[in-house]
Amino acid sequence: MAQAKILRYPLKVPVEGNMLDSADAPTGRVDYLKIQRFRVNHEKSEGGYGGSNLPGNKQATDLSPDGVVYIAMPQSISTSYQADYNAVNMGIAGVLGAGVAAAIGGGSDADQLTNQVMSAASAALPEIAYNKGASLISGLANIAGMETGINGAALQNLVKGRIMNPFTEQIFNGVQFRQHQFTIKMVARSKKEAEDILGIIKYIKKGAMPLLGDAVKEEEDQLKQSDTGKQLESKAGDASGDTSITEKVEQAGTTVNRKGKFLQIPDRFQLSFVRLDSATGKLTHLPHYKFQPCVCINVSVNYTPDGQYVSFKDGIADLSSTNKGGKQLLVPAVELGMSFAETRFITQADIIAGY
Repeated sequence: MAQAKILRYPLKVPVEGNMLDSADAPTGRVDYLKIQRFRVNHEKSEGGYGGSNLPGNKQATDLSPDGVVYIAMPQSISTSYQADYNAVNMGIAGVLGAGVAAAIGGGSDADQLTNQVMSAASAALPEIAYNKGASLISGLANIAGMETGINGAALQNLVKGRIMNPFTEQIFNGVQFRQHQFTIKMVARSKKEAEDILGIIKYIKKGAMPLLGDAVKEEEDQLKQSDTGKQLESKAGDASGDTSITEKVEQAGTTVNRKGKFLQIPDRFQLSFVRLDSATGKLTHLPHYKFQPCVCINVSVNYTPDGQYVSFKDGIADLSSTNKGGKQLLVPAVELGMSFAETRFITQADIIAGY
């Protein structure tokens, strides 16, 4: 297997050397954000399901042939864990109703359920009574052409100096997928490094965008043999006075245009923090926090991060001989912004595992 191509910024450590314990010691190790693109192979995934959150599903993936990117650690790294809750006023009826539901779920017999329901009705009597009183007052006011905004809670407030306990509960609705934002300013110290910076930017942009996909004749033929396909073909034939529109088109030698019929989903990204030992070239993972597989939801590139346009004297790079692209203008400084969203939600087991 061919070795994966590597794009790295910076190309060299700021200060080279191996006397790491001296007073003016050189840079011994550099921490990087590692970015690896891959694609979900839906055809090889278990059951043809390419989703990420079906427990036990075997999702098949293929690494990108464009290699891997290492970017010096961004100035800011942070993550957040967000759970969704909704405040719900259960009220006495809701609380007692939950007890009835629990009894049903627990397999209680008819007598026990009857007692639960009677207990719930008895406990709700004060609220019911004041609400009935408020309703009666509102009805009389309407008959008399008067206005009132009275309700059961207001009556209890004014008469008894109390309100019914709303028994408000926080109801769990799920979790948000984590998102990660990184911004890094890359300054080229040579033409080679400027070309690699462009390569890194293209690597991220390319993975964030979809591909044009063509329709497959064999797939279309298979769908035509299904009941739905035959019905659609029959209706189209009836409308035109012919029995098989597609067959007539192909018999006439007309090519059915299948180009660009679909948009194939963009690549996904696996992120991780790593440390490079400049002396040995050894990479080790850094235990800040782990990432679930991500999609790239935004890429921004600022070619004038210092507020002034500057370019190299020999600023046209011909990248056509590589996978980095065609001709492009080189600039000495670029600010790259990236936003990623994870495709799997975090559970307690993931927290234990270091996410």
